[in-house]
Amino acid sequence: MEKFNYLIIGLMTLNIVYSLYYIISRPLLGVDIYGSWIILYVASAEYAPSLLSFILGAIGDVYGRRRILLLGSLGFIPLLFVFTVSDWRLILVSIFFYSLFTSIVSVIALSCLIEDRTRIGTKYSRAGLSMGIGWGFGSSLAWPLYLKIGRYGFAVMLSTLYIVSILMILKGYIGKERDASRGLIIGLQHVYSGLSRFIPVLLFSSIGLAIGSNVNALILDSKLRDLFSIFNTGFELRIFYGFFCGTLPVLLGSPLRLIIGRLVDKGYEKTMFTASILTYLILYLILPHTQPVIFIILWMLPVYPFYDTSIYAIISRSTSRYEATVTGFISTINSLAGLSLLLLNSTVPINNPAAYSIQILLFLGVPIMLTAMSTRRIKPLNTLSVIHN
Repeated sequence: MEKFNYLIIGLMTLNIVYSLYYIISRPLLGVDIYGSWIILYVASAEYAPSLLSFILGAIGDVYGRRRILLLGSLGFIPLLFVFTVSDWRLILVSIFFYSLFTSIVSVIALSCLIEDRTRIGTKYSRAGLSMGIGWGFGSSLAWPLYLKIGRYGFAVMLSTLYIVSILMILKGYIGKERDASRGLIIGLQHVYSGLSRFIPVLLFSSIGLAIGSNVNALILDSKLRDLFSIFNTGFELRIFYGFFCGTLPVLLGSPLRLIIGRLVDKGYEKTMFTASILTYLILYLILPHTQPVIFIILWMLPVYPFYDTSIYAIISRSTSRYEATVTGFISTINSLAGLSLLLLNSTVPINNPAAYSIQILLFLGVPIMLTAMSTRRIKPLNTLSVIHN
């Protein structure tokens, strides 16, 4: 089998693990056990570790990407504890380290995809399709598996699948081992200079999506309760939650992945990025106020494939080397978004409807304005200049 296919299988399995974790954690921790207050702490514990990704990616570019990838293989250990410990502080610590190691694996695995800057759309779309299938598959099976095998069996299963994903990614990694230059600072400077103008755009949009997705993931649970009129302990409802939260949106978005890839290869990544942010802005403003059926329909709209594919195309074509540092940059921006969630909620709680709407307008409106102000702000590098430099 072609090496690239092993990488695809590894990324799919890694996302199966994440979807199983995500679909269980939101309603279990945020509804059944602790309440909605813990979800922003959970989100911050997920995002915060990636603050180091920029540096870890740079280290991988200089001293060897596979060495950093092997460090990420330790992620199976904290997965054993996320759902098996009772103290919420230990849960957050376990989530922190699971997210750290997963971030490392993702940074290195995706770095090899953006090396082909002329076909980044096609390659990332194939990877995105596999990751989406993994997300959808895991989402639909999460609660049936959790209820069938219990929390301890579930933890062992997650850890085992994580190990399988690492083995597949190691076997399928097709990128270079390290960058030609051995200057760590030079690599960081190169990536920063190429992406500096994109930082506020990406940071604000990441914060907006983090707020909107986490708040509405909890609202989805209550909307499904209203729709199916289940008012008992509610575990039967969780099967529907995984299906509507992850599986159906992925199924609807999967056919679009390859089309999106072709559009990106033709240079439409900036247009798609702006359109996806505008769509999210509208959706997140109206979703909390809709009836259950309308909420579910809008929730399932396949917007994310346009968003993530366009981002990776933009960063790939705005730089010419140090791909692990580049993908680490994306992960670090997402980390900053998670930390911002915690800071924002400590000052103006986002479960307040007015505060939520204002923050969505701010953090998704600013990227739209910035990208509209100048077509040159995130203009890709000329292909010939990349070759000669």
